[in-house]
Amino acid sequence: MKIQRIERLLRLIQHLQSGKSNTAEDLASQVGVSKRTIFRDLDLLSSAGIHYEFDRESKRYNSDRLSLLPPVTLTHAEALAILLAARYVANHPAITDPQAATSAGLKIESMLPASIQDHCETLLDRTEVRFDPASRPAGAMQWLPTVQSAIVTRNKIQIRYDSFYDGQPIDVIVHPYRIAYIHRGWYMIGYTEAFEEIRTFKIERIMAIGVLDNTYAMDSTFNLDKYLGNAWLMIRGDTPYHVRVRFSPMVARNVEEVVWHKTQKTCRQEDGSLIFDVDVDGIDEISWWILGYGQEAEVLEPPALRQKIADRISGMAQKYGGAVTWDPPLADHKISEIE
Repeated sequence: MKIQRIERLLRLIQHLQSGKSNTAEDLASQVGVSKRTIFRDLDLLSSAGIHYEFDRESKRYNSDRLSLLPPVTLTHAEALAILLAARYVANHPAITDPQAATSAGLKIESMLPASIQDHCETLLDRTEVRFDPASRPAGAMQWLPTVQSAIVTRNKIQIRYDSFYDGQPIDVIVHPYRIAYIHRGWYMIGYTEAFEEIRTFKIERIMAIGVLDNTYAMDSTFNLDKYLGNAWLMIRGDTPYHVRVRFSPMVARNVEEVVWHKTQKTCRQEDGSLIFDVDVDGIDEISWWILGYGQEAEVLEPPALRQKIADRISGMAQKYGGAVTWDPPLADHKISEIE
C-alpha cells in the first residue's frame, strides 16, 4: 500500500473518532478526496476490523473513539522493554520530564493483563540500569524547552553563551538545526549568523536566551553524522588520522568488548595483547581516552599522537615531582618510581 494512502486512511480514522458525525461529503472534504474514494476507504477500514456506524436517516458516519482501534497486544518481551525504558530512562539526565516518563510507564502497566504485569514486575524488581556520570541536568533543562520550541516553529534564537572556545561570553543569533544528547550532556547544533558557519553549543552553558520573531529556512542537506564526521566523540578536528594502539593483555578484553568508534578494528596478538586501529578526525579527544589506560596502552601511530601522549605523561611526572611511590594495603612491594 502506498504511503499516501496510509496517510489518508489515518486522517480518515482521526475524523471518524473526533466525536462528530460526518457525512460522506464532510469526510471527502476533510481528507481531500472524492466521495467515491471515501467509500472505498471506508470499506477497507471495515474489512480491517476498524468499526464505525452509519445512520441511514441522517446519512452520517460516527464512531466510539474508545472502540475504533483495537487495543494493542504486547508480548512479555515487548511489555518488559517499554516498562524498563520508562522506569530507568526517567532517571537519566537526558529526559526533560522524568515525571512524565514515570507516569507513562504506570499507565501502560495498568492496561496490561495480570499475567504480563506479574512477569514484568518480577524482572523489573531484579533489574538495575546505571548510567555513566553526566552533566547536572538543571542547567540544560532551564533552556532546553525554549530550544525545542524554536526548532518546531523554525524561529531564530539569540543566546548569550559562555564560550569555552572564545574564552568569554558571546552573543550570537542561531538557527537551531538539531538537539542531541552526546557524551553526558545536551547540545544544540545550528547555523550561527555571526560566524557564518554551523557550530555546537552545550545547552547548559547558555546564559540567556530569546526567541526572535523572524524565522529561518532549514538546510535540507544538513546531516548530524556528516557534521560530526569521524570525531572520536563529538569534537571534529581538521586533520584525519589513522590511529593504532597496542593494549596489554591485562586490558585487551575490556577494550575489545566495547564498540568505541564506528571505524574501529581490533586484532588479538599471540601474546594476548590487542592491536586497536581506528580512523579519527583530530587526536585531542582520543588522547585522553588512551591516557585513561595508563601504562597498559602504547600508541604505535601516528607520531603526532605518540608525541602528544609523551608530552602529557612528562607533564604529569613533573606535577608529581618526578617520583611517585604508593604502599598498597597488605602489600609487600612498592610501585617503582616514574622515570
